[in-house]
Amino acid sequence: MPEEIRQLKRKSTNYTYWFAHALIAIYIRTLCRLKRTGHEKIPKQGGLIIASNHQAAADPFIMGTAVPRELAFMAKKELFEIPIEGWLIKRFNAFPVDRFGFDLGVIKKSIEILESGQALVMFPEGTRSKDGKIHEGKIGVGMLARKAGVPIMPVYIENSRKAWLNLITGKRFIVRFGEIISADWIMAQENSKEGFKTITDEVMRRIIELSCKKD
Repeated sequence: MPEEIRQLKRKSTNYTYWFAHALIAIYIRTLCRLKRTGHEKIPKQGGLIIASNHQAAADPFIMGTAVPRELAFMAKKELFEIPIEGWLIKRFNAFPVDRFGFDLGVIKKSIEILESGQALVMFPEGTRSKDGKIHEGKIGVGMLARKAGVPIMPVYIENSRKAWLNLITGKRFIVRFGEIISADWIMAQENSKEGFKTITDEVMRRIIELSCKKD
């Protein structure tokens, strides 16, 4: 176990999170040989949105393993009905979201999480990409960042589609962390749908840039 994780576990009282983290890490770090780049740029504290592309159900678990701080997640409510996965994502600080309706409670909870200094993982595309391509992001990520006044870290996850095949093909999970989009720049954008879209478009542009990098 990396020393950075040991130190964070000593400071955290959320033992169920780190227990689930350890279980998932056995598969992701050891069997699939997780590779991270740019993770040293992740702020160790303070409200933060981590925004990533989304190709597979494994993505939240990969992200939870790759980021050396405790995270919170939005997850579609249907996942909580799946016995094993539902149990794990609850331990990974996930809370349910209805993808097909507006939920003011989810927005309030997300802002509270960010304003309390926690990190929130979001997948701006809103759903998994069926073709592996990066699609247009929804303005929710821009709205929450602007409302809470927090920075955004763009991330690209590679090789998570059909993750179970990685054991056979030898492919590695790769997570590339980009440069922080500062809270100052975010707060300089309009507090409107147009401003939220500007922020979201910048996030997606940077995720696409990360997808083109070679390790």
